[in-house]
Amino acid sequence: MLAVLNSTEWMAVAISLKVSLCAIAIIVVPSMLLATWLARSNSRLKACVETLIVVPLVLPPVIVGIGLLVAMGSVSSSLAFTWWAAVIASGIVSVPLLVRTLRAGIESIDPRLGQVATTLGASPFRVWMTITLPQCWPALVGGITLAWARAIGEFGATLVVAGNIQGKTQTIPLAMYTQWQVGEREVRSLAVASVLIALTAVFVSEWLIRKGRKNRSDASR
Repeated sequence: MLAVLNSTEWMAVAISLKVSLCAIAIIVVPSMLLATWLARSNSRLKACVETLIVVPLVLPPVIVGIGLLVAMGSVSSSLAFTWWAAVIASGIVSVPLLVRTLRAGIESIDPRLGQVATTLGASPFRVWMTITLPQCWPALVGGITLAWARAIGEFGATLVVAGNIQGKTQTIPLAMYTQWQVGEREVRSLAVASVLIALTAVFVSEWLIRKGRKNRSDASR
């Protein structure tokens, strides 16, 4: 499959990998903070924050892209239609998957463990690193994998905010769209590549989540 990709398709694959990996690198820490806060907080703002996080997941991607384009125009007009714009768009639509998956993992941890550590003088950061992270790492890696798959398959928001510039912002979905629009019906190679990436990401994510549940079940016996 990979051997039959032409130079343009290889370039789209490379851009997709670069954009998706950068997007995940940017959202990991904020997503971890949000997931932890949502899992442990009793704030009245919790429902509002939950809604805002889920919105990019349920809105049409084109609307997300238009919103980002307007926001970028008010901050820096040079940011739009660059690969960094594609990174931002991919990151925004991927955040809900990472936050929701990681939050579920954190909520499954007995909060009394952190409370005891805090009474013994441990800082919130130390509690997270020594108690929360070791127990929720399967959810974290699974969430990252799902978010990465979503980022690499992003189409609508990226098309609006970053354009479809070959060799610059043209990712795998945009390359497939271009080939189809100009009458090149042979998009099989890129389609197979996308399906394999998605299936692998979902399989790894589900396997890690199940492993985390099994480990917690064994530990509780």
